[in-house]
Amino acid sequence: MRICILGSGTAGFVTALILKNTYPNYEIDIISSSDVGIIGVGEGSTEHWAKFIDYCGIHPHEIIKHCGATFKSGIMFKGWGSRDYLQGVEGSLVGAHNDTPMAYAKLIGEDCDPIDLVAHTTWNSEVPFNKFIDISPEEMPVTQYHFNTRELNTFLSDKCTQIGISQYDDKINEVVLDRGGVDKLIGNSEYNYDFYIDCTGFSRLLIGKLGAEWQSYGQYLMMKRAIVFPTGDEAEYPYWTLAQAMKYGWMFRIPVWGRKGNGYIFDSDYITDEEAKAEVEEYLGHTVDIAKTISFDPGALDKTWIQNVCAIGLSASFVEPLEASSIGTSIQQAFLLASRLHKYNQTTIDRYNEEVNAILENIRDFVLLHYMCDRDDTNFWINARSVELPESLKNNLEIWKNKLPISEDFNKSTTKVLFNEYNHAIVLHGLGLFDTNSINEQFQNFPNSVKEYANRTVHNLRETEANIKTIPHKMMIDLIRKLC
Repeated sequence: MRICILGSGTAGFVTALILKNTYPNYEIDIISSSDVGIIGVGEGSTEHWAKFIDYCGIHPHEIIKHCGATFKSGIMFKGWGSRDYLQGVEGSLVGAHNDTPMAYAKLIGEDCDPIDLVAHTTWNSEVPFNKFIDISPEEMPVTQYHFNTRELNTFLSDKCTQIGISQYDDKINEVVLDRGGVDKLIGNSEYNYDFYIDCTGFSRLLIGKLGAEWQSYGQYLMMKRAIVFPTGDEAEYPYWTLAQAMKYGWMFRIPVWGRKGNGYIFDSDYITDEEAKAEVEEYLGHTVDIAKTISFDPGALDKTWIQNVCAIGLSASFVEPLEASSIGTSIQQAFLLASRLHKYNQTTIDRYNEEVNAILENIRDFVLLHYMCDRDDTNFWINARSVELPESLKNNLEIWKNKLPISEDFNKSTTKVLFNEYNHAIVLHGLGLFDTNSINEQFQNFPNSVKEYANRTVHNLRETEANIKTIPHKMMIDLIRKLC
């Protein structure tokens, strides 16, 4: 099979690498125009990144050295309500995946401080470190990262070239259709392939020709605009992305090597770009230079695969960067496509679209959940939590008020959703949406052996954490860049 990926960016490169590693005999080309810029609002991964780099044979050290990367343990939410909380990646209670549900029931039932649901050292940006000289992949604190987007894309582009993926710099001016979908592309040259992947971002140059319709989430999510701006390097790096609630939205702050990436995501019904910039400068205490402004309509396509075209990345969906879901979604879509592509038929396409829709609805509902907070200092925040919720989230919230989320709440249609019971439990507790008395009752109804095991788990995890050697995050990054 001959496959064309139109558009590069992170989504295009990720898709190309996954498909080529799955089908080494397929001819895979990337066509993109150097005149097209990078959207790149966010610069962070989700826990799906580890699967991607392992599958593609990419060593974690390479990400640190070549992508301006720092470690990401999660997202710190500040100012969203009466207390701050950290939504962790790769599990939470010191990575205790198997023991976490019981431990959560104990701690949340006691209405614990949100810090107790994550490694305490994480809050202070202290990084676990056991082998001071030999930094092996097994000693990496986490396998999630913040990236310099341009450096990441250069790195992924080089990886594509190394495994035989050809890349062409051309601007496509015409898309020729036939009864099977897209027949050929015309730019400075003509290009004809068996299958096309649309990674053209908001342009949707291919999938838009085949009748795909945009399903707006605007009735749920109020964000419409973003300003993006870099700031200088700092003496220490946080171990997490900061999501700071502002008057009319929220601001992200992401440490990458040599600088910080920042953006203010806001509802343009309430403030202008200039007013958003002024609010940022007041918060930071210094002026900023806006590098980019972005308008968007949160939502997703009703169908991301039609005939011989599949849309991945921003071509398929864009919610907002709150949970850095964009890269994770592209990875999940690419793996799902790889599993379905060989000798596909219409039933294959329908099943893929069903699964992707479940992934995207999970992201929509999880992002929306964060706005169910008790902040009420502006009309934006009052209105944000008073929107009519989608039935899926409304029904789940009724259940979760009195009961911890379980895996079965998320895998009715697909097991590949991005955000699961662990993610939701932390946010629900951070926002005070649990009836902790009911959660405690749930815990007390466990068999005594289970309760004792949960108590031991929490005790042992804290004891283990107390004995873990840590160093500052920036020092760890510096060591890896120098020694590896």
